[in-house]
Amino acid sequence: MKNLKLFNLLMIRFLTLVFSAFSFHFSVSAMPLGMAPPNVLIFLMDDMGVGDCRAYNSSSKVEMPNLERMAEQGMRFTDAHAPAAVCAPTRYSVMTGNYPWRGRNENGTWLFNMPSQILPGQKTIGQLMSDAGYETAFLGKVHLGGKVFSKSTGKAKLNLIGGYKDFDFSRRVKDTPASLGFNYSYELPQGIQGSPYLAFENGILVGEESELREWKVGTYGSSVIEADGFGSPDWDSSQAGPVLTRKALGFLDQHFMENQKKGIRKPFFMHFCSQSCHVPHTPPDELAGEKVRGVTIDSHLDMLVEADHTLGMFLEKLQKNGELENTLIIFTSDNGGLSRGPVGQYKGDHNSNHGFRGSKAQVYEGGHRVPLIVRWGNGKNNSLVKAGSVSNSLVGLQDLYATLAELTVQPMDSNQGLDSESFLPVLLSQKITPRTPLLIQSNTGTFFGQQSKKALRENSWKLIVTKNHDPIELYDLDSDPMETKNRIEEDLMSERVERMHRNLKKIIKSARSTLPFRINRNKNPKHSKPVIHSMQVMNPRAELICKIKNRNHAKVQNWNQKFKIEGKSPVRIVLVPQSQEKWDISNYRYIGIPIQNWDAGVTTIEGRINNGNLTSWSHHAVGFAVAPSWENIALGFPFPMVEESYNGPPVFKQQLGRPDGHRLHWRRFFPNDIREITLDIRSSSGRVNALIKSPFLAWENKQIQKQRLEELPYLDDLGQVRSIEWPGKAKNLEEARKTMNQSFRQAKILAEQKKLSSFGGWIDGPKLEASGRFRTEKVKGKWWMVDPEGNLFFSVGPCLTGSRAETLAEPDRAKQNFFSYLPDNNDYLKWTGLRKVGGRQFVNFPALNYRRYFGEKWEEIVDRGTHDRLRAWGLNTLACWSDEKLQKDRKTPYVLMSSIWWQASGHRKFPSPFRPDFQSDIEENLKKLLWAKDDPYLLGIFIGNELEWPDRIGDKILSMPDDHPTKKWALAELKKRNQPTQPAQIKDLNELYLPFVETFFRKCKAAINEVLPSTLYLGCRTHRGPNVLGRGALGSVDVFSVNVYDSRVRSWQIPEGADIPILASEFHFGAVDRGVPSPGLSGSADQRQRALSFAHYLASALADPRFVGVHWFQWIDQSAAGRKDRENHQCGFIDVAGKEYSELVEVVTQATQNMYHARRKENRSTEQILFDLLDQ
Repeated sequence: MKNLKLFNLLMIRFLTLVFSAFSFHFSVSAMPLGMAPPNVLIFLMDDMGVGDCRAYNSSSKVEMPNLERMAEQGMRFTDAHAPAAVCAPTRYSVMTGNYPWRGRNENGTWLFNMPSQILPGQKTIGQLMSDAGYETAFLGKVHLGGKVFSKSTGKAKLNLIGGYKDFDFSRRVKDTPASLGFNYSYELPQGIQGSPYLAFENGILVGEESELREWKVGTYGSSVIEADGFGSPDWDSSQAGPVLTRKALGFLDQHFMENQKKGIRKPFFMHFCSQSCHVPHTPPDELAGEKVRGVTIDSHLDMLVEADHTLGMFLEKLQKNGELENTLIIFTSDNGGLSRGPVGQYKGDHNSNHGFRGSKAQVYEGGHRVPLIVRWGNGKNNSLVKAGSVSNSLVGLQDLYATLAELTVQPMDSNQGLDSESFLPVLLSQKITPRTPLLIQSNTGTFFGQQSKKALRENSWKLIVTKNHDPIELYDLDSDPMETKNRIEEDLMSERVERMHRNLKKIIKSARSTLPFRINRNKNPKHSKPVIHSMQVMNPRAELICKIKNRNHAKVQNWNQKFKIEGKSPVRIVLVPQSQEKWDISNYRYIGIPIQNWDAGVTTIEGRINNGNLTSWSHHAVGFAVAPSWENIALGFPFPMVEESYNGPPVFKQQLGRPDGHRLHWRRFFPNDIREITLDIRSSSGRVNALIKSPFLAWENKQIQKQRLEELPYLDDLGQVRSIEWPGKAKNLEEARKTMNQSFRQAKILAEQKKLSSFGGWIDGPKLEASGRFRTEKVKGKWWMVDPEGNLFFSVGPCLTGSRAETLAEPDRAKQNFFSYLPDNNDYLKWTGLRKVGGRQFVNFPALNYRRYFGEKWEEIVDRGTHDRLRAWGLNTLACWSDEKLQKDRKTPYVLMSSIWWQASGHRKFPSPFRPDFQSDIEENLKKLLWAKDDPYLLGIFIGNELEWPDRIGDKILSMPDDHPTKKWALAELKKRNQPTQPAQIKDLNELYLPFVETFFRKCKAAINEVLPSTLYLGCRTHRGPNVLGRGALGSVDVFSVNVYDSRVRSWQIPEGADIPILASEFHFGAVDRGVPSPGLSGSADQRQRALSFAHYLASALADPRFVGVHWFQWIDQSAAGRKDRENHQCGFIDVAGKEYSELVEVVTQATQNMYHARRKENRSTEQILFDLLDQ
C-alpha cells in the first residue's frame, strides 16, 4: 500500500512537472518570496580604472577601505565594460540601456544647453524605478544636454549669442534628470570640468541668477577652472564632492523620515554620479572630518580617497537606518582610467588601468574596462549576492537597465533598453547563458568624432573596426589581455573576422540588439507593450513599519523589522504601526506577510487586519496561510474595499472583483484606516518557531497600470482576461486543446491506479455492512459515511462540477467591445455557448472552448475526462449543483438539491413549514428527481440552501400578517401555554423557535421518505443561525450541512453534546494571481497557499469526529466577468480554458490519499493531521 501511495504521488508530480513545462517557463530570477523591495544605489565614478583600487590591483597606491570591504562582502566583476571609452556617451547608456549611438548624437551630447541626448520616447532608468514605486534621486554630473530657455526669445537657447545673461534661469530647465523620472535631483550640468560652473536642484538654479559671473581659466584657491565660461560666484571645484555628498545624505535622511512619518517603507533609487576623479584634480582638504588632500602621492589619487569616504558615509547611513542589508549597491565607473604616463613610466608607479592596454578615450581594454562591484545582503556567504564572489561574466553598463527591470519585475517595452541584458541571475549565482556579443565605442583624436573606432566582443575575442566599420584589429583576450598580438591577418581567423564583422554591422543596423526582459521567456517580445504579468502586480512595492504590541506568552526578537517568534502553540502576536496611530494603504491593493517556519512540524497562521471601528462581521480583512518546515511562504490579504471607493469604468461594475484590484466583499473594509494586524500561530509540534517579516504592500494603484488592466476587450477568445498574463495562461485555442488532452491522458493513467472502491470509498479500511445505499455510522467514536459496498467514505468533492461558468453577454457589454469573441447568429457555436435566462443573454466560455477542442462529441469526452480527473485527484463526490449528465453516468457519487419556498411579506429565504401544502409542495419538487430513486450513487439530498435563520424568532413572527400560517400557529401555541396573545410577547414567541425548526426538518425528512426512500437527508446547507437549528434537526436530518467559508470547519449551529454527523457543504480558497480578479470569500496569497489551505480545512474536518465530508465551491473558476450576481471568484480546480491548477491538484491528491489513515489516528489536532496529510 505504501509503495503504491508513493508511486501515485511521484507519478502525479512527474506528470504535473511535464505538463507545466509544456505550458510555460519563467525568466524572473528566483528571489525569496515576498522579499521587501531593495533600495538601489548606483555609485558612478568619473574616470576611475580597474587599476585604481586594490580590489582589482593589489599594487594600487591608494587605499579605498570601504570599497575594498564592499568587494569582500559582495561580488566583483572582472569583465565589465563601459559602452564608450568616454563619459558622456556612457552616461546616456546607463540612463537608457541603449548603446550611445541610439541617442541624438553618436558620440554623446556634451553641452548643457544642447537638445537632450535622450530622445523623446526613450525611457530612463529613473522613470523605470519610479514606475516600480521607488523614491528616486539623481546627484552629480549630467552631460546629457537639456533645454534651457532664452530670455530674449522665450525658446530653447542653443547658442551663446547674447552671452550667458540671456539664459532664463528663472525657469526650470527641461529634459534633464529633474524631468526624466527623478523625484529629487542635484545636477552639475558639466561636472567640474566645464562651463557652466553651477548646479540645478530639482531643475531650478541653485543661487541667485543675478549673481552669476564669468569665470576664466585659472586657479582660485583650492578650485581650478579648466575652460572659460560662467557660473555661480561661489563655485569651488574642490567642494563639488562634499556638496554632492551632503545633498545625497540629505535625500536619504528625508526619505527615511518620510517613511517613518507614514509608517510605510518605500524603497529608494539613488543614481550618484561622483565628480571623482575627473580633472581638475581638486580634492577637498577634508570630508566630514576625514583628511583627503595629501593623503596619497598626488591629487588624482586623493580624489579616489574622497570618493571612498563618500561611499563609507553612505554605507554608515544605511547601516544606521537598518537599510544596508536590503540595499543593492552598484559601484562602477563611466569609462577606463586616466593615463598616468607611458607604459612602464607611470606617475608614482601607479597604473590606473593595471593589466590592460590603453586608457580613457581609447578602444583598447584600458579605455573601457571598468570596476564593477555589487553588494546586496548581510555581507556573508548566505547573502543574496554571495560575499567574496567573483564573476567573469561579460557585462556592459547599459545592462543595468534590464537588471533593474528584472529586479523590480517590470517587463520591458520593445523600445526600452534596446541593448540591455539583465545580469541579475549572475548576481544571484544562477546559471545563465553568457552575454555575447557586446559593442564598445571610443573617440580617439584631437577632436571628438574623429578617428572613432568601435569594438565587438564575442566571448574572449575582440574585433576592432574603424569609423567606417572596416576591421583592423583582432585579439584573443584570454591569451593576450594586453592586446599586443593583432591576429587579423591570420588565415585561420578570416572566418571569425567575417562573422564578427557581420554581427557588428547587424547590431548597428538593428532596432534593438537584445531581447527585452520578459517574465515569460516564451512570450514573443515583438510587441511594443508587453501585457502586464500577475507577478508584476503582486511584486512587493513597499513595507509597513511596525512593532509588536501584544505577544501573548511568546518570546519575540526584533531583527530589524524581522520578528523571531518562539513559544508554546498557540501564539498570538499583534502588529501595530511603530509610531503612528494607523496605516493608510489605500494606494495599494494587496498585503502579504513573509513567514518562514523554523520548526520541524507544520505551522499555520490566521491573520486579521483590523480597522478602528472593528465589529465581528465588518471592518476587517482576513487571511490564512500554512507554512511547511523551512518553506518561505506569504500570508496573503487580497483585501476588499467598499463600492463607493471604486473609480473605474462603469462596465466593470457588474463584477465583484475589478481589473484594477478593487474588490467587494460583504465584510466591509477600509484600507485607509488600519490599526493592527493580529496573527494567531499554531504548530503541529506544539512549539512555534517562526521568522515573520514586515508586511509588504503590492498591486500599487498606478494610473498607467490601471488603464492597461482596464483595456477592452476584457475577455479573450477563450474567456480569459486579456490584459494580464499569468503562469499557465493559454496562448491560443490550439495550445489550450493540447493542454486539456494531455491532462485527460494524465488523469486516466492515475485514475486507473487508484485503489478505491467503485464508489470512491476506502477499500483497504474496515468492512462494514453493505446496505446497497449510502448511510452513516459511528465507528470508534467518529462519524463516517459508509458507501453501498460497506467501505468507509469521507465525502470530498467540488460543487458545480460540469461545463458551465457563465457571464452576462448583454448588448451593453457587446457594444463596448467587452468580448474578443462571441458567437453570432450564423455561428454554429451559438447553440453551445449562448443561452437566455430570465430574458438576459449569457455566454458560457467553458462549453464554447470544449466544443472547439473536441468537436461534436465534446460532452462525452469532457464528461469522461472529468470523472477521471475526480478519481485521480481523490475527489469522490459530485457536490451540489453538478451537471445532471455527470450524475446519471453513475461513475461518481453525487448529491442532489431540492428547492423550497419561503415566507412571503419580505421575509427572504425564511421557511414557512406551517403552510398547509408545505410538505406536499416539497414532495412535488422531489418528484423531478425520481430518476435518481434507488440509485446507489446518490449520496444524499439537500432541501434548501442558505436559508435566513434569525438569531431570535419573536420579532420575525410579530412582523407577519395576522393571517400568515406561521403567525396563526404561533398564537395558537401561546394559547396552549396560557401565554398572552393580544399582544403576544416577543420573549414568549422566541421560545417557539425550537418547535418551529423541528417542524421544518421533520416535514422535509418525511417528504424525502415519501418520494426518495432510503436517501440521506443532508439538511439545508446552513451558513448562519443559532444552535437551535442543530437541536431542531436531531432525529430528522441524517447529516447536518453547514456552509463555512473560513480556514477551518466550525458548526456553532450544533450545540455541544448533540451527536449528529456534519457535512461542510461549501468552502473554498482563491487567489488573485491567475487573472480572475476576485479571491472569493477566503483569499490566499497564491496557488500554493490555496492548496495548503485546502489541506488544512480538510484536516480540521478529519479532526472533528462529527464531520463526514467537505465540499469545495466550485469546479471551474467563475467567469472573470462575473456571473449574474456579480461573483467572479478564482475558486476553481480548473480555469475557464480547462487547465487544472497544478499546485492545488498536487496537494489535494496527496491529502486525499492520506486522509483515511490520518482520520483513524486518535487524539490528533488539526495541525497534526495536516502534517499527516502533507506527509509524503
